[in-house]
Amino acid sequence: MTRRIFEPLFALVAVLMLADRALAEDAKPAAALPAAKITYDEHVRPIFREHCFSCHNPDTKKSDLSLATFASVMQGGSTGAVIMAGDTGSSRLWGLVSNAEEPKMPPNQDKLPAAKLEAIRAWIEGGALENNGSVAKVKKSAAMELTATVGSAKPAGPPPMPEGLSRQPAVYTPRAGAVTALAGSPWAPLVAVAGQKQIALYNSDTAKLLGVLPFPEGIPHVLKFSRSGSLLLAGGGQGAKAGTVIVFDVKTGKRVFEVGDELDIVLAADINEDHTRIALGGPGRVVRVFSTADGSLVQEIRKHTEWIYALEFSPDGVLLATADRAGGMFVWEAETAREYQNLAGHKGAITDVSWRIDSNILASSSEDGTIKLWEMENGKEVKSWAAHGGGASSLEFARDGKLVSAGRDRLTKVWDGNGAVVRELAAFGDIATEVAFTHDGARVVAGDWLGDVRLSEVADGKQIAQLPPNPPTLEMIVQARTAAAAAAAAQAQKTAADLAAAETVLAEKAKSSKATADAAAAQAQKAAAELAAAEAALAEKIKANKAAADAAAAQAQKAAADIAAAQAALAEKAKNNKAAAEAAAAAQAELQNVLAEKAAFEQAQSMQASTAK
Repeated sequence: MTRRIFEPLFALVAVLMLADRALAEDAKPAAALPAAKITYDEHVRPIFREHCFSCHNPDTKKSDLSLATFASVMQGGSTGAVIMAGDTGSSRLWGLVSNAEEPKMPPNQDKLPAAKLEAIRAWIEGGALENNGSVAKVKKSAAMELTATVGSAKPAGPPPMPEGLSRQPAVYTPRAGAVTALAGSPWAPLVAVAGQKQIALYNSDTAKLLGVLPFPEGIPHVLKFSRSGSLLLAGGGQGAKAGTVIVFDVKTGKRVFEVGDELDIVLAADINEDHTRIALGGPGRVVRVFSTADGSLVQEIRKHTEWIYALEFSPDGVLLATADRAGGMFVWEAETAREYQNLAGHKGAITDVSWRIDSNILASSSEDGTIKLWEMENGKEVKSWAAHGGGASSLEFARDGKLVSAGRDRLTKVWDGNGAVVRELAAFGDIATEVAFTHDGARVVAGDWLGDVRLSEVADGKQIAQLPPNPPTLEMIVQARTAAAAAAAAQAQKTAADLAAAETVLAEKAKSSKATADAAAAQAQKAAAELAAAEAALAEKIKANKAAADAAAAQAQKAAADIAAAQAALAEKAKNNKAAAEAAAAAQAELQNVLAEKAAFEQAQSMQASTAK
């Protein structure tokens, strides 16, 4: 992570730590009790002495619990803390003495009198004060339910995405600062980009800004989405002055929890898989683990000899890996903080750690330029390769087992599980400081010392978009949109004028075309009429020709019959040659008669035909 690349010259400044921000309720004593503060020394210890010391004193300490001193009461017993200041419902001791829980206390006695119970209740609710000089410090509780399904499986329902968040940046500068932290949601198309006193949230599918989360505490040096994707953890602060961890609700952007009141910045932090523990570390060389139930410090790990640069809970929540700038790296049992593995091998500062999804392999990057893979059964190094010349600054496992890393050589590289390069992205203008996968492992978001944050495809290495850590203000967006709208309006006006001119030309052309079409239509109509007349004349001619043909046919038929009859007569005449002479005159006369009759007939026929025409 970036803190190991450009670590400032932090000075150890002696400052007074701020008191915890607490919600202190006024004590509610019974009528018999004084109106002053209800304290352990004055009001509660006498009750414990009378009813409880026989079992819970420094010598017997039944259940490893002594009620003889304020410190021992607040320390608790074998089952953990028994008093939660300001919260009787979470205080085990109250549940027992009020007989609301088993075993009822004190044993073999009647229930404590109401006045004494009221004194104990008022003492807890009033902040569990030791004496009259004490100040109530009620332990913090989360602003929402933080528990989550154990494990790394996808939670039920749609993955959380920001809804209705403001896009107004807390700080805007013309130039972005070095990229100090990046994170990708495990289930949603959402990436977080650290900026100056703010965190920008972008949609990794569309590259659109979804909202800005203010971080007035300083610069975020670590961003981590919870395994469920519903929470975003941000750790950071101001060098040599203050450090803290804030947990945001991804959907609403609200702060739901805050832990750590460090005297220097937080450089490494994480939240475990079921949202019950938050671990942090930094220049103080101490890993602190807090409970999200009430914000109490549950563990401190003081094994590191140098600044803690990286830490991460395993996906199954069983282990916690921590690493420092001296090359020290340890794996701890998350529940007990007992050392599980000491992973020695890097020759330079360890800059980042990341667990494989099965929690069996831990990857680490170092300023010695290498990436190493460690198995957890024996704590052995199973793979090591030279990744970045000059030093590797950041790395992360994808869900499918691929790795992505960034380094001082200005490069971002995607590796397979055996350390072979899958994709090398275009070099940055300066040292590549941070890198993360998107939810589906298909894209990589990476940033450099100059504040350049790029969203790129893993498949082909193509840059999709830039995701600025210093997004423009709403006023700047309004101005840009106003200018764009004005330009669009001017373009629309010009387009409208061009359209009007085109419509005028079109109208003229349409008018000319209509005249031409009308003339063509008239000509066509005339041609059609002429064609119809010609067709009618042709029909008459065809009809006349048919009648003439019919008459000719009839005439020919009659002529043929006449010829046949003449031939028959001639044959008869030949046959009767003997009587030819006598009949010649008669035949001649008859012939003349026939011819005359024929002529008359033909004349009549001809006249009839003429009349018909």
